[in-house]
Amino acid sequence: MTTRNSLLAVLALSCLAACDSRTVGEFKAERANKAYQEAMEDYTAGRIEAAAKGFEKVLRADPSNASARFQLACLQQDSRHDYLGAYCNYREYLLFAPESDKAKLAKERLAICEKLFGEELAKKAGGEGGASAAQATAMGEEIARLKEECAKAAAALKDSNEKLGRLAGENARLRKLIAAVGDEGADVAKQADITSVKDLLDDDSEEAKSAAALDEAKALNALAEAEEADSGSASSLLPQQAADAKDKKKAAEESERKMKAAREAMKASIPDTYVVQEGDTLYKIAVRFYGRTSAWKQIREANKESISTDGRVRSGMTIKLPK
Repeated sequence: MTTRNSLLAVLALSCLAACDSRTVGEFKAERANKAYQEAMEDYTAGRIEAAAKGFEKVLRADPSNASARFQLACLQQDSRHDYLGAYCNYREYLLFAPESDKAKLAKERLAICEKLFGEELAKKAGGEGGASAAQATAMGEEIARLKEECAKAAAALKDSNEKLGRLAGENARLRKLIAAVGDEGADVAKQADITSVKDLLDDDSEEAKSAAALDEAKALNALAEAEEADSGSASSLLPQQAADAKDKKKAAEESERKMKAAREAMKASIPDTYVVQEGDTLYKIAVRFYGRTSAWKQIREANKESISTDGRVRSGMTIKLPK
């Protein structure tokens, strides 16, 4: 027993040292999380339960936070002696960070947890009334089942994170498009230095065509405003100037048509329903799909039966998005 405790103590110290040594890339960003830092302070001060709750809070917000998962696994193994919980968290950690500098340590600790959990089961089977061979076999099958469930959960989590990654990229692209469209009333001189919306999209996409129409419309609208300011002296226009004004008006009408088509295309891209995510508000949802916060009222009106007058939404609820 003394040898095992010594081994666990050495592994715990190695765990903390390994975590302190990694200060780059994704691990650095994970440890910058305020909730993670508070949990580490509790862990260092010996406030084990508070630390466990802190790491669990971090993982509820971001299940892929490998740093929090590794620390929680160490805490479960060394302080709580929850070897099954630690085993599952080490497995999750290795899924997210298979090449990290702590991967080898995580594998070693995982093997120890598996051994200790087996010893616990064997002790209960032999020391509490002498369990039969059938009971021991059942326990072994339960361990195998739990391992299989852990593997399935890890695969499902990996798949979900891949989908979230794709959605994040799509959302970033749409935010750029919305931001560019929102600059429609800005000064034309400033717009000259801004990347064309068309460059943010594939040249052959419908969004690119709509965006190109918006760029053209901005310049033409500016010319139309200049013409309107000089309308008092229209009678003194030279024949060539009158012809130019007519061409510009025609071009402006064509651009307005294209802009209308672009707006229709953007509306068509809005899904009929949306599942509210953790941290969502009606303001955030309005900006995400409509490009303006004022659209939150439209969303609330379209969901009177499920959204109260104060506009609060809950994670997991499905809401309708009006066109």
